[in-house]
Amino acid sequence: MTTNNNTETKTPTKMSYNPLNNTLQTLEVKDKTIENYFNQIKTNFYSAVKSHYLIARDLFDAKSNLPNEDYQRLIEQCGFSGSTQKKYLSIGSDVRLMRLFIVGKLPMKWTNQYLLTTLTDTQFKKVESKIDADTTATQIKKIADLPKKQVEKFENMLLTFLSIEIDKSKVNVAKFKTILENVKNDLSKYPEIEFVDKADDVEVKISSYFQKQIEKKNKEVKKKSSKRKSNEISKIAA
Repeated sequence: MTTNNNTETKTPTKMSYNPLNNTLQTLEVKDKTIENYFNQIKTNFYSAVKSHYLIARDLFDAKSNLPNEDYQRLIEQCGFSGSTQKKYLSIGSDVRLMRLFIVGKLPMKWTNQYLLTTLTDTQFKKVESKIDADTTATQIKKIADLPKKQVEKFENMLLTFLSIEIDKSKVNVAKFKTILENVKNDLSKYPEIEFVDKADDVEVKISSYFQKQIEKKNKEVKKKSSKRKSNEISKIAA
C-alpha cells in the first residue's frame, strides 16, 4: 500500500523464535533488525529455561536413586536452598512436563511450571493442547477451568513478602524504568522469587502526577498574568 506522499507502508513482521532449538546463539546478530535481536534473545533465554528443567529432572532422579546421605551431600555441593530444592523436585518429578519440554511448550516462568504440577491429569490434558512457552498463569487457570479453592491453594504456596514503594514526585517515567530494571536484575539472582510486574500502572500514575503539576503551574501563570493585566488596566483608568 502506498500513501499520498509516495511513502511505502510495510506491515510489521511478526516476531517469532524456535523453542525447539537447544543450541545457544553465540554469534553477534548480523542483520541488525528488531526481529533478529528478538529471535536470538528469546532463543537463548528459552535455552536457559530448558536447562533449569533438566536440572530439576536430574535432581529428582538423584533423590530417587542416591542414598539419603549422598543426596544431602549433593545438595550441599550444588548450594541449593530448601525452597530451591523443593521447587526443582516438584517440577522434575512431573513426567507430564517432559512432554511439553520435548515439543518446546514448557512455560518460561518456573511458577507456571509449578502450577502445572498441581493440575489433575484431566486439567493438564485441557492445557496441554493449547499451551505454549509464553502462556501465562492466568491463561492456564482459565483453560484448566480451575475451581476457586484450587487456585487459592496454589496462590497460598507463593508468599508475598516484599512491597516496593517509590515517590512519584521524585522520579519521571524514564528514571523509574531505570530503577525498575536495576531491581529486576538484582532479584534475578534468586530463582525462588517471582517478580510481579505492575510497571505500566506505576508509569501511568507518574505521568498523570507530572501532567497535573504542569497544569497547576500553567493555571498559576495564567492567574498571575491575568492579575497583572488587571492591575495595569486599573492604573491606566486611574
